[in-house]
Amino acid sequence: MKSKWDCLFAVFELKEARLTDIAKKVGSQPSPVRQKLVEFLKEKIVVQEHGQYKPNKNNKIAWSIFTIMKFCRNKGVNYNLFLNKEFANVVRIGLSKEEVFLSDFKSLDYKTTRKYLTYLSRINLLFVVSKKPLKVKFVFDPVFDEVLALFNLKKETKKPVKIAVSLDDYNEIEKQLTKLKELKKNISFVDIDEEQKIEFTSASTQLEGNTFTLEESKELLLHDIVPQDKKLKEANEIKNYYAAVNYLFNNLDQPISIDYILDLHRIIIFNLGVKDGVRATSVSIKGNPFYKVAYFSEIYTKLEELCKKLNEFLAKKRTVKDVVEFATFVHNEFQHIHPFEDGNSRVTRLLWNYVLMRNGFPLINIYSNTRQEYLSLTKLARERKDAKLNSFLVKIIKDNLYRLIRLD
Repeated sequence: MKSKWDCLFAVFELKEARLTDIAKKVGSQPSPVRQKLVEFLKEKIVVQEHGQYKPNKNNKIAWSIFTIMKFCRNKGVNYNLFLNKEFANVVRIGLSKEEVFLSDFKSLDYKTTRKYLTYLSRINLLFVVSKKPLKVKFVFDPVFDEVLALFNLKKETKKPVKIAVSLDDYNEIEKQLTKLKELKKNISFVDIDEEQKIEFTSASTQLEGNTFTLEESKELLLHDIVPQDKKLKEANEIKNYYAAVNYLFNNLDQPISIDYILDLHRIIIFNLGVKDGVRATSVSIKGNPFYKVAYFSEIYTKLEELCKKLNEFLAKKRTVKDVVEFATFVHNEFQHIHPFEDGNSRVTRLLWNYVLMRNGFPLINIYSNTRQEYLSLTKLARERKDAKLNSFLVKIIKDNLYRLIRLD
């Protein structure tokens, strides 16, 4: 059965149309579609002129609904779930704290809450901080503001929380890594590894502004299909990065070196009109004059120091805590060296994974929906704070592991 939102979406898509055309678009009979449109006419979300229905461009609610629907369609998400007051209340509570327990939703129906939390996890709008008891972190996206506004709900101000990562967090990561290792003894992870590579490629390029969706990236990488509305440059960005990910996998046993890093960068920026090699000019981070990067005459020295530290670190057996914290250091250090004119962050995420994977971790994906928070802790941070970034990345790592071992 078609919902009233399906009827409204048809009006948005057609822009202006008669009832019969809207019903045909929805795939329904005109009579039930008319009943639903009458409701929108009363709310002034839709207007009717000369027998034709069209969105009311002067209605703020109409714009909010359109924004939500557009977001959902771009993400391949069911907008009917988002356009629901129960969902809006889950979002309101979820955004009220940095991390929320299932018990925080006690005023709402348990099954409904679990359904929405599971769905949001699947589309990377929240990630699991702990399984027992269930604790999650909502990833803020502007679409949540539209959802709250639609149902006249206010977002509560988050209370500050401690950023320190506890030993329990590292123990939990170690526990999940052990489970994953046991699973790999009995199950072939070849297809899963390939899926991870594609998801990582999609998310990492999206973090830099690429507009290909995950599904579009899959079609491109598996079948060489480029959507008509996408630029060839964006397609090349994805193909290049996927090749760089495979380079990382194929050369994971090699020690890190400047040449290794240059190879990764060369693959990433191939045919993109970006200058190859270490920069010979000063650069700055767009939108953040406070972000300090190495002067170009210091780059080779700093890269040599970083490679030395990295290889020395990998030469000894380390604890999970040491590995995760050192990987965070490498992430921040490389970004602050900023050796290239472009492509630095894409290389950074590969080097971060290099440290983790050399120590038995799977490929870890930094979800594109975390872009706002991730950038605020990296390129858009006013000052370097490894502890804050580490706290964020620990949550990312744990959620990736939970997904891989498919815990419910």
